[in-house]
Amino acid sequence: MRILLLADLHRDSEIFSKLHPEKYDLIVVAGDFEGKEYLEKMLSVANNLYWIPGNMEEPGICEELPEKCLHKKSLELVDGLELVGFGFSNPTPFGTPGELSEEEIYEEMDKLPITSKTILVTHTPPYGILDKVSEEIHAGSKSVKRIMEEKKPLLLACGHIHDQEGKEKVGETTVVNIPQGSTHKGVLLEIKNGHMHLDVEAL
Repeated sequence: MRILLLADLHRDSEIFSKLHPEKYDLIVVAGDFEGKEYLEKMLSVANNLYWIPGNMEEPGICEELPEKCLHKKSLELVDGLELVGFGFSNPTPFGTPGELSEEEIYEEMDKLPITSKTILVTHTPPYGILDKVSEEIHAGSKSVKRIMEEKKPLLLACGHIHDQEGKEKVGETTVVNIPQGSTHKGVLLEIKNGHMHLDVEAL
């Protein structure tokens, strides 16, 4: 199974001509489309696209466009693995529309079926892991980190912090911060016989 992970597209229009949905079983976007019309166009371009909202999305976006919104939902994959999504972000200094308190993030994520067989997609990274802004400030979510430590998902894929794309193994969980969409790169997740392989994928 081939899954393309994208994040933080921020209305980048070039991606429509660069994206080739037929190459993947699923495309999963970890938030920050910046506009309902842009998201609608993405969904029309790729009918195998699933998504979660980022902090730049309005709170009711999943109710307006419920098709393939994975926020607080799960999707069965292969080899007993499951994809679980949780969107929006912890509070930022910018007062963006899609922000949740740490208390709400933990309370809502704790209800989700996250296990060691879960591919967890969040918008915000866990606090202290691939979440530095200006090389010194940690901007990730403490609640996402707590959930990760308690539930031990196989993979946690996120975006939000553009300075920190990369991969890091933390305990039993691999954390990957997906490149910002304007780089026209994503992360290719390949699943075969219960094993996963991650690599940067140029569009």
